[in-house]
Amino acid sequence: MNFMKNILTLTRFGLLMGMLAFPLACTDNFDEVNTDSSRASLSDPAVAADAANGLFSSALSRGLMEAGEFQRVQALYADLYAQYFATSAKYFASDRYAINQSWLDYGWERFYPRDINNLVTILNSEYATANQKLIAKIWKAFLFHRMVEFYGDIPYFSAGNPDVAEKYDSQREIYYDMFTDIKDASDNLDLSIVNSYSGKDIIYSGETAKWKRFANTLRLRLALRIVNADPEKAELEAKAAIEAGIFTSNSDNALAKVNSTLPNALNQITGWNEFRMSATSESILVGYDDPRLSVFFAVAAGGAGEDTAYTGKFNGIRNGLPSSDLDLAENKNQNNSNVGRQFGRDTMNENPRVVLTYAEACFMMAEAVMKGWATSGTAQEWYEKGITASMNQFGITDATTISGYISSTNVASQPVGLDRGITQLPVVFSGNTAEQLEQIITQKWIATYPDGFQAWAEFRRTGYPKLYTIGSYDPATDVPAGSFVQRVPYTSTMRSLNADGIAEAESRMGGSGQNVKLWFAGGN
Repeated sequence: MNFMKNILTLTRFGLLMGMLAFPLACTDNFDEVNTDSSRASLSDPAVAADAANGLFSSALSRGLMEAGEFQRVQALYADLYAQYFATSAKYFASDRYAINQSWLDYGWERFYPRDINNLVTILNSEYATANQKLIAKIWKAFLFHRMVEFYGDIPYFSAGNPDVAEKYDSQREIYYDMFTDIKDASDNLDLSIVNSYSGKDIIYSGETAKWKRFANTLRLRLALRIVNADPEKAELEAKAAIEAGIFTSNSDNALAKVNSTLPNALNQITGWNEFRMSATSESILVGYDDPRLSVFFAVAAGGAGEDTAYTGKFNGIRNGLPSSDLDLAENKNQNNSNVGRQFGRDTMNENPRVVLTYAEACFMMAEAVMKGWATSGTAQEWYEKGITASMNQFGITDATTISGYISSTNVASQPVGLDRGITQLPVVFSGNTAEQLEQIITQKWIATYPDGFQAWAEFRRTGYPKLYTIGSYDPATDVPAGSFVQRVPYTSTMRSLNADGIAEAESRMGGSGQNVKLWFAGGN
């Protein structure tokens, strides 16, 4: 079956199902979201560069997802699986590993015909500039790596090509091609052209040199991601990325600007009051006495009577509680921590979207040094640079505060009833090499807040930070009690559009369920 026919069919179906599932939140205009008039202009050399600007702007802002899509795909899956947040709404069961297929269709039918198609249109244009195409390649790799780490095998090489039959490609082939594209971009970007996408680039305002460093830092992220699946390739790509030049300070941070038209989606949905701080976030951030705690979360509002016991405290909810437990006082919204002001509705038009940061690059370098892939600095030095960079990123600059945290022997706290699973290593860097990776990834988990895509992928790769098992498991999930979800399965709609392709993919991956490990995490 033709790729675009499949996706367009899913687009029509997914829009209808999304509106049924979320009648209040779904206010997207179908034609505006899923088509872009700039595409036709890319065949006109007189206006092609400006048309590419519009397509790229859309792929950046909407590729990071608007509120309704963000809620369905990231907030109700990846962010919960990473255990930054826990569901407090009784009508959402995804925290218990239930799957709502219409939510996933809603995201899938926007990802391909809107975001990927915009980028492929730029890449296929005869008139878009060379730099525009190379930066589009970088962003295409960024968007695809999140999706492949969500599902596993997905359509990749056929994406955006109406003349090629849809095929579900293997994860290994996709990673290898992303490495090729990222290398091509890094090697060939013309740095003398300082502004490749004009004011339409909401991350770097078209600064080509910053996109080069972004590409190399993304390459290092992907290299570490596959280290257990393909160690030789991982080492090769990591060394090349470091040599080519990764982020060197917070001034390199990839932060997507927002405005009243396209606000920060996380900030926007916090006012819907459907999630709160997780018990894992409480344990790690409160136990470590982390200065970022009051940036990430707010104290509980509490109230009268029994609720006064929670007033003014940082409290979290255990992930995956049965709906009946959400009626208990300790699990009420007012008795648990919502996000801090920076991530709330009041700042949704101001707080930029976090894409990739220098802090993460430092923690990646700490791991690279441990593996012998880099010789610049020690693992401890990069670990402490990562903590400092993250503190600075979130407005904490006092040197005494930061040094006190870095040398702290505090460990994660354990809320009543949750006495297993959580990490128990202190912040201060261990002299025991067997403990250092857990410390690095735990601090990376804190630093990458609130990016659940990244945090969940790192947990599946490393097992860190140690998380609490969820409170209950949906009857339909194949994830055994005491275990953690490994992937999001294909929906019935996807299956109906390409049953043979999905059957081949699931055979290659070794199954169809949520307990099937992806290639980078030890699967096929």
